[in-house]
Amino acid sequence: MDQLVATGAIGGWGGIDPIDGDVGWRPAGARGLREVPWWSAEKARIYATAAYRSNPMAKAIVDTYTSFCVGDSGVSYTVTNPQVRIVVDEFWEDPRNDMARMQELLLRSHMLMGESLYEMMVGQQSGVTRFAPMDPARIQGVDLYRGNPLWPETVWLDRSPGGTDGRPMSVAAINDETGLREGEALWWPSFKALDTDVRGFSFLGSIIDQLDSYDTVLSNLVDRTALARYMVWDVTVEGGQPEVDQFVAARGGMHVPQSGTIEVHNSAVKWEQKQTQTGAQEDSVAGQSVLTQVAAGSGLSKHWLAEPDGANRATSHTMAEPVRRRVAGVQQLWLGYQAEMVRYVIDQAVAAGRLPRMVEATDPQTGAVYEIPASRTVVMRGPEIAASDAQITAQVLLNISSGLSAMVQAGVMSPEAAKVAAKKAWTDYMGIPYTAALDSPEANPDDVATAVDDAGQQKPPLALVNK
Repeated sequence: MDQLVATGAIGGWGGIDPIDGDVGWRPAGARGLREVPWWSAEKARIYATAAYRSNPMAKAIVDTYTSFCVGDSGVSYTVTNPQVRIVVDEFWEDPRNDMARMQELLLRSHMLMGESLYEMMVGQQSGVTRFAPMDPARIQGVDLYRGNPLWPETVWLDRSPGGTDGRPMSVAAINDETGLREGEALWWPSFKALDTDVRGFSFLGSIIDQLDSYDTVLSNLVDRTALARYMVWDVTVEGGQPEVDQFVAARGGMHVPQSGTIEVHNSAVKWEQKQTQTGAQEDSVAGQSVLTQVAAGSGLSKHWLAEPDGANRATSHTMAEPVRRRVAGVQQLWLGYQAEMVRYVIDQAVAAGRLPRMVEATDPQTGAVYEIPASRTVVMRGPEIAASDAQITAQVLLNISSGLSAMVQAGVMSPEAAKVAAKKAWTDYMGIPYTAALDSPEANPDDVATAVDDAGQQKPPLALVNK
């Protein structure tokens, strides 16, 4: 029952108020019947932050996700309109924003807090945008647009429970009339269990107890090992207490014999060394069991966190695909948030008159030119989750090429359809968008190789240079 109340799964009905013990309560202002109580969410944020700062396993989990999602080559973007590209570069490279360098810190904070709240500071005349992160713990209430938990309208900062004081901040959303994003803040609640949940929950929230248990097992083992290093002697003296006192007085005390010295005694005295068992084997088994829960809950393979010698290469490759997909899911979530921030910046430039609402964009795959809203010209990209194996990639592309050629010759597939399939295969297996310049048979191989290498490290080119 306590766990059901703490997680909000009981729906608030029949719960026990942890403050005054009332039974059958429901939190005031709760939007969803199964919303996580505020004290549970705040405790998860507190313990997650403490665990990252003091528990090496928690730090390893969060750092692994951040390294794969935004590390290495970092987060980059493609903008298919040169005017919009200037505005995006201005925001991304602003020394006050420094978005490229901030990605790891911002994602780490988002995973620990489960939410990110950014006050967007926009120049009234210029439309230049900067942002300031705010602690989600300051959010004391959320107003929804037409009661839809997926449409947050206003967040209230530092408001007293049930009160109307505090500071309201409008959450950025698209204005249905202008088609532009408007609002004072970007609010991203993540890792929610239900679509009726309004607030986010810490990524480490479900494994906090297991992380603490794993740390306790290791700490106990270290403490017992340190105590076991103390030398203990059990000395038996025949006779009663007078004989014992006489023996101690003759030795000059109850000190331990120094190393390299000789202790002389008769048959009435017996020295015996005492050894203490550390229980390392039992603790090792217990630690592995707890670590299995931690790895399963975090979505990472156990051998990625510890004990890499316990898994062979075949096991590692088998377990890599589920992990890759879980990490990729978090990366897509974060890239979506970054795209939303950049599109907000573009919309502010449109509102300030720096950009037209509709612009011409060039499709990097086909070279076609079309007109779209300015904010839709940007696409965010992150580093590859798994390093591609060049030999496997080459073999796959070769097999696809042979198969497509055979189907075209047999009349099963048209040449146009084969081209579409080949472009899709290039994008999927190379991890780099197909560009229209690749259609040219006169493309210089060195230029293609250079463009592919640059695209894999930085931003995909809008076109390849032909010679």
